[in-house]
Amino acid sequence: MKRVVQGTSSSKLLKGGHLIDPLHGRNEPSDLLLEDGKVFAVAKPGELDTKASRLKAEKIDIKGAYIAPGFIDLNARMGEPGADPREALNRGAKSAAAGGFTSIACMPSFSEYNDNAFVTDFISRQAHEESCVRVFPIGSLTTKGKGEYLAEIGTMVHTGVVAVGDDSTCIKNSYLMRKAIEYTKAFNVPVFSFPQDPALVGRGVMDEGLNSCRLGLRGIPAAAEEVIVARDITLTQHACGRLHFSSISTKGSLELIRTAKSEGVQITAETNPQYFSLTSDMIRTYDSNFKCFPPLRGEDHVEAITTALGDGTLDAIASMHMPQSPSAKDLVFEDAAAGMIAFETVLPLVLELVRKERISLERMVYLLSTGPAKVIGLHEKGLGSLKVGAPADIVIFDTDKQYKYTSDRVCSSAKNSPFIGKTLQGVVLMTIVGGEIVNKGTGNDES
Repeated sequence: MKRVVQGTSSSKLLKGGHLIDPLHGRNEPSDLLLEDGKVFAVAKPGELDTKASRLKAEKIDIKGAYIAPGFIDLNARMGEPGADPREALNRGAKSAAAGGFTSIACMPSFSEYNDNAFVTDFISRQAHEESCVRVFPIGSLTTKGKGEYLAEIGTMVHTGVVAVGDDSTCIKNSYLMRKAIEYTKAFNVPVFSFPQDPALVGRGVMDEGLNSCRLGLRGIPAAAEEVIVARDITLTQHACGRLHFSSISTKGSLELIRTAKSEGVQITAETNPQYFSLTSDMIRTYDSNFKCFPPLRGEDHVEAITTALGDGTLDAIASMHMPQSPSAKDLVFEDAAAGMIAFETVLPLVLELVRKERISLERMVYLLSTGPAKVIGLHEKGLGSLKVGAPADIVIFDTDKQYKYTSDRVCSSAKNSPFIGKTLQGVVLMTIVGGEIVNKGTGNDES
C-alpha cells in the first residue's frame, strides 16, 4: 500500500463539524477546506461554500462531530513487513489510523535494531511504501540498546530520527546517560528515558503491594521508577539538555517531575492509557492481558496520574502499542510477555476522563496531538495544529457513540488487549493524512 502523504490531494470541504485546535485556541463550529494536502481555509459554517464550489471540492458532512489535528503517538512498536511475527508496519499503520493517529514515532526495536543511519533510512523507506500514516523513527541511544556505548546519534539525526532512547530499557550507567544528554544538545533532539531501575525491578511481574502478596507474584516497587526519574532529572539539570520520560506510572515520579518543571528543567513526560484506566486489582484473574511494563499500579497512583494530566505535569498521552503473539501471551502470568495493543482504544479511554470532568476536551486533544508534536519538534513542520498552510492531518470523532470492541473489528494483527469484549464509548469516524482519507469508521456502532 503506497503511502499517501507525499503527493497532491483532491480538494475537500469538511462541513458541519466542531473544530478543536488547542495551539490556536479554536474550540468552535467551523468548516475546513483542504487543498493539495494542506489546510487551505478555516471559517465559520457556510462561509467556505463559494470557494469550495470554485475548487470543485468534495463536500463531506461531519454532522456535528469533532474535528481535531490528527493524533501523534510517541510510543509505538512496529516491525518490518514479513519479518516481525508480532505486527508488520503496514498492519500497525492501519491500526494507528483506525485509532485516529496520523503520525507515529516508531521505537528503535524494529525488526533490525535502529542504531545507525542505514537502519533509519530503511525504516523511512519502508514507511513510505507500506504505511498509510506518517512514521518518524526514534533512534537507539546505545549500540543495539545494550547500554554500553553511544550509538551513531549524529548520522541517525541527519537521516531522520526525531529522538533517541533505548525503547523499554533503562540506561543503568549514569555517566553514559549524562554524556548522552550533553551530546544530543548539538542535534536538538530529546533523549527518551524509560525509568525502571533493573536492579529494583528484578524478577518482578506486577506492582509491589497487597495485591502482589495476595496473588503470590513478585512485585515491582514504585521506587524502581522514581529513583531513575530523580537521577535523570538531576543529570538533565546539570547537562542543560532535553529529556523526555516515557510511560510514567507512579505518583512519586509525578511529584519529582512537577517540582523539576517549576524549577525550569527541560523535561517532558508522558503516560499511557492503562495507567489511568486500569489498576493492579484487575490482575486477580491472572489474565496475562493485564500484564504490562511498567506494571499496573494502585488507585492512589491512578488518581495522581489523572490529576497530572489535567494540571500540565504530563505533556502527552502515548499509546504504548505493544503487539504480542498468542504464544507469548498464552502462558502463566509470570512467564507471559508484557504489553497490549492500544492504538484503537486510546480515544474512548481518554474520553472517559472527559466525561468525568477530570480534563476538558480541548486538553484531551492537546495531550494526544499538540503536546506530542512539541515533544519531538513536529510542531515546526505544522503538525499538531490545523492552521492555514498546515498539513491536512485530521481526526474526526464522535464522543457519544458506543460499540463493543470485539476481536473481529481489531485492525491490529495482534489481539492482546484486556478491553476486547468490553463496550467502549467514543469512535473515530475518519482519519485524514495529507488530505487523503486513510480510515473511515464502520458506521454500525451501537447507540
